[in-house]
Amino acid sequence: MRGAGLPIEALVEYVSLFQQGDETIEARLAILTEQRNQLAARVQEIQTTMERLDYKIEKYDKIIMPAERKLAL
Repeated sequence: MRGAGLPIEALVEYVSLFQQGDETIEARLAILTEQRNQLAARVQEIQTTMERLDYKIEKYDKIIMPAERKLAL
């Protein structure tokens, strides 16, 4: 489970529930689902940040760097 990237707190809770037996299956599934939702939100944040950085890099490559080269001449 650690390889799934779950925070320690979620792992501790998950293992505790696991040790209690099959009656905790729904609670364990809820933990996994919540962790997946949180990860999906982080992925979206990272994607948005990547898009912003790509935009800025493109501006540097197409506008700022050529303008600075002209000034250096």
